[in-house]
Amino acid sequence: RYLAKRLCAKSDVTGITLSPKQVERGTELAAEQGVADNTNFMVMDALKMEFPDNTFDIVWACESGEHMPDKKAYINEMMRVLKPGGKFVMACWSQRDDSVVPFSKKDKRDLQYLYEEWTHPYFISIQDFKKLIDDTGVMNEVK
Repeated sequence: RYLAKRLCAKSDVTGITLSPKQVERGTELAAEQGVADNTNFMVMDALKMEFPDNTFDIVWACESGEHMPDKKAYINEMMRVLKPGGKFVMACWSQRDDSVVPFSKKDKRDLQYLYEEWTHPYFISIQDFKKLIDDTGVMNEVK
């Protein structure tokens, strides 16, 4: 809905989630906000999307990368559905690059808590995400 309202009525926005309830709620809110005609919400696994290669001009991944158990497969899938010359925008939790500023014992405990108590997949740094994107060879510029 956010993107549909800001990108204009000429843009189509597709959202995917693993949650049927989120699809239901997103569809309801899109109708209430007057963007139902150019939005489509679907239940789909971001690691195995059903879209053909080179489908989207923009891939916007918001608060999803940190939940993916296989970060490389996730990035490869995002790049697969992105059209050549397209834009990829990602916002997600990440950890700092511990080769630049090593983790303290407390940092390590805090991360371990997230992994064990929240059953969260491991986090990687922004630099690690950038390298995964660079390694695909799809993007001309990653910043």
